[in-house]
Amino acid sequence: MLTPSGPGQVQGLKEWLSLFPRMEYSPRQRLSAVLAGRPCDRVPVLPLLAGWAAHHFSEGSPLETGQHPDRIAKVQISAREALEYDGLFAYADPLYIPEAFGCRVRFSASGLLVEPLALLPQNATVETIDEISLPDPERSGRLPVILAAVRKLAEYSRGEIPVIGLFEGPFTTAGRLFETDRLLRLVYRNPPVLNRILDRVTDLLLSFGQRLAENGAHLLLIPEPTGSASLISPRMFNEWVLPRLQRITRHLGLPCILHICGDTSPLLTSMAESGARVLSLDQCMDLKRSRNQLPGVVLGGNVDPVQALLLGTVETVRENTLDCLRRAGTEKFMLMSGCSLAPQTPVENIRAMIRTAREYGPGQSEDAGRSR
Repeated sequence: MLTPSGPGQVQGLKEWLSLFPRMEYSPRQRLSAVLAGRPCDRVPVLPLLAGWAAHHFSEGSPLETGQHPDRIAKVQISAREALEYDGLFAYADPLYIPEAFGCRVRFSASGLLVEPLALLPQNATVETIDEISLPDPERSGRLPVILAAVRKLAEYSRGEIPVIGLFEGPFTTAGRLFETDRLLRLVYRNPPVLNRILDRVTDLLLSFGQRLAENGAHLLLIPEPTGSASLISPRMFNEWVLPRLQRITRHLGLPCILHICGDTSPLLTSMAESGARVLSLDQCMDLKRSRNQLPGVVLGGNVDPVQALLLGTVETVRENTLDCLRRAGTEKFMLMSGCSLAPQTPVENIRAMIRTAREYGPGQSEDAGRSR
């Protein structure tokens, strides 16, 4: 075996290897490589477009699509075949968990809306929370629909394309159920009740996550926007949010992507302690600074979903994508949008993001690709 002993030999080996055709990885192999920190043909590309796909590839509204496993699977397969990114999203919207608890979900011109349960009484006790029934993953609301969609997508994937399940994190889900403002007041007014709410929600999420894995999901996306440093302090995150995320990742057995919106610089170390295998960063985050802070962690991000993908040109998207790749590097990195894509996002912009990542290739430095 040739063992390079200096920079000249390393560069020579790279040039020699470049003479050979590059091995094409399947999307699942690509994901496994990036999670293990191994080099592969290119970074995995995963725009957060499940809702976008439900608008563009379905005959009805996203809410109607989300009622039927066949429609969910058809929409997500159609979007993936059209754009060739590295996953299959097993949902059309993220609101089936609060809906299963009894919240009403409705469709409006501005998107899907969820109405909280009856307001939590001022004198609520731990016993009050225990009276709230936990949904049954096999029977309640649309939870069985999502599980059936996972099975259909897993059958289509044949183990080659990661099937991605989703639920929002415990803190965000609890805010959906009882309104975020009231939930935050409990931090000071009634910590035992808040603890019980979060524990009960986590019980359900963990149970449903285990069913997702049993039905064929390969990866779990956990958005936790209410845990943002824009809403709560790092101390509150560590006390109320982090332990529940750790419980989910510790017992689930699926690799997880944790996404928190906004400037998460004060939370990065805690996010890395959550047990999530990928930290998905908002577009406002500096990928190079985040990489320097967490050199051993897989990062995801953070092509701007608004200024680049929604409002920009193909060239804007290309430059933003190249900037992400240069600053994060091609190892331990998954190219993602900084948040979910708006329904009006032009398809040619999404294609530009994916095409740029395909052309960029592996092992390039921050200065690579500037002359492209």
